[in-house]
Amino acid sequence: MNQNKPFHILLADDDEDDTFLFREALEQIPVPTKLKVAENGMELMHSLKTYHAAPDIIFLDMNMPVKNGLECLKEIRNSDYYKEVPVIILSTSIASHLLESAHRGGANLYIQKPTNFSDLVSILKNCLSKKEELELSPDLEQFLIKNEN
Repeated sequence: MNQNKPFHILLADDDEDDTFLFREALEQIPVPTKLKVAENGMELMHSLKTYHAAPDIIFLDMNMPVKNGLECLKEIRNSDYYKEVPVIILSTSIASHLLESAHRGGANLYIQKPTNFSDLVSILKNCLSKKEELELSPDLEQFLIKNEN
């Protein structure tokens, strides 16, 4: 990644507190970023249709009103323009049916939302620094980043 060019991130999350923490965590990472936030799945899909260029990465909350994360993931993966963009699912739940559905749907990673700020910073830093690795489909065992607290 070109360090001078901002890393374009699209976050879809309906929780204002989670969005605020995500934005604050990005500011702790020494990589230039440009964040666009969608408050629900419908807004996300509208943003993608009006986006001038594909984002570098999409963080997608699993449980959103109007259109959930799995519905958005399906549309993204069926899109010719966005199907190669890495998509990371964020969720408080690590229920096996959600994990398996996200994996089968083409998500690149599934992150259980961390309960502390430093873990969020660390996870985001790893995701951005290892974007190329995200483009490979991991095995289900390596697909989940679990909240250890």
